[in-house]
Amino acid sequence: MNDQTTQDVGEKLKGLRKRYGLSQRELAEKAGLTLSQRELAEKAGLTHGTVSFIERNKISPSIGTMRQILDSIPMTLSDFFSEPQEGEIEFFYSKENLLEVGSGGVSLLQIGQNLNGLPLQILLERYPPGSETASTPYRCRSGEEGGFVIEGEVEITVNGRTRILKPNEGYLFPSHLDHKMRNTGDVDCVIVSACTPPA
Repeated sequence: MNDQTTQDVGEKLKGLRKRYGLSQRELAEKAGLTLSQRELAEKAGLTHGTVSFIERNKISPSIGTMRQILDSIPMTLSDFFSEPQEGEIEFFYSKENLLEVGSGGVSLLQIGQNLNGLPLQILLERYPPGSETASTPYRCRSGEEGGFVIEGEVEITVNGRTRILKPNEGYLFPSHLDHKMRNTGDVDCVIVSACTPPA
C-alpha cells in the first residue's frame, strides 16, 4: 500500500460529503440515517476522532475499519473505490484495469473498475507479514466470502473459530459472521478470493 492510496481514502471520504454539499450529519440523514458524525462513528464501533483522522489522512484505516464506516453510510468498499464507468462492458482485464480497494497495508486488487450492479467481486489479496484486515473481527451486511491461499499463510478467525491456512487451503463463510484475517508468517500471504455481493 503506498502513500497515494492512503491519500485517496481520506480525499474520497471528504469528497463524498462535498460532492453532495452535505455535512456528515446531513449525509447520514440522506442515507436514511438520523445520526450525527459522533453517532455515525459510534454505530460503526469507532471513535469520532478515528473518522476525522481518516478523512484528514492522518491515519491509514484497516479494511475492517473502512467496512465499518462504509456500512454505516451505507456503501460497499467496491463502490467507494470505483470510478464511474461508461461505454462497453469489459470481459478481460489487464493489470492496469485492476482496482486497488485495500487499505491499512493490505493490498486488495479487484478485477474490474466498477462493480455497480454486478453480483460478484473477485480479488487478488496480498498481506505483508504482520498485516491484518482489522484489529478486531468485523462483519458485513450479507453474502458469502471464499478464498484460496496461493502463497504464505494466513490466520483467519470466523465466528470465534481460528485456523491458520497454508497454500492449497481455503475458506468459505457467510459474511455476516464476525471475521478477520492476519498474516502470521514471515513472507507475504497471497490469496485469490471472491465475495457476493461485492463488499
